[in-house]
Amino acid sequence: SRRRHTRFRNVTGVQTCALPICRITTALLLGFVGALQVSIALAETLLWMTLLSWVALHIQARTRPSAPRFFIPLLAYAGLTLAASLLSLDRAASLIDSRQLLLFAIVPAVYDVARGERASTVIDVILSVGAASAVLGIVQYGVLHYDNLGQRPQGLLTHYMTYSGTLMLVICAAVARLIFGSRDRIWPALVMPAVVVALALTFTRNAWIGACAATGVLLLLKDFRLAGLLPVIVAVLVVFAPEGLLTRLTSTFN
Repeated sequence: SRRRHTRFRNVTGVQTCALPICRITTALLLGFVGALQVSIALAETLLWMTLLSWVALHIQARTRPSAPRFFIPLLAYAGLTLAASLLSLDRAASLIDSRQLLLFAIVPAVYDVARGERASTVIDVILSVGAASAVLGIVQYGVLHYDNLGQRPQGLLTHYMTYSGTLMLVICAAVARLIFGSRDRIWPALVMPAVVVALALTFTRNAWIGACAATGVLLLLKDFRLAGLLPVIVAVLVVFAPEGLLTRLTSTFN
């Protein structure tokens, strides 16, 4: 109908929502991605509010959710997990533990809501909170002596593994904006050095490997020749890294 078309329409391939609940859902999503680097409990609360608002949005607009193609293997994984739970010795406990599969709903929710300019805003929030979090981690390392394996930078989160994982994701977002963005590249370029340094100072090798792997994939997607930059970047970091970080890096191969 014409009324439905004006309320939830498609303009040049980008969903544009004119409903008030769309603005509410977008605000909740922005709060969720920002809170992830501050408080997991707050982020979980905002996530469920976002998902409920997203469902209400589709009900009110009478539209169906959409998702990227990589959501299909996630659904297959979820199906296999539930099948394994049903066949397990302790079915009830297994099904309860499978509740985290609901987190996969983040994919279609973000795919629906964070479109066009809203996508850029989401990335801006991630990078801005990531920059503040990285500065805090650097201060913890340099001033508060979170500079050893017994006490590592953790930002506002409660564990260095969680902290390093969020920094890894911020690096992915910043690199993607730098490589594929047609504009707004200055802010991610300014954020990148602080986030990379903060991640290095966490002494968390799996996050280092994850950040390098993701960056390599993004470079390959843009241009195969750009992959040659990754060893150069790693070499520069090794040259300027403190002795403690070098020891941690070489221990990866021990």
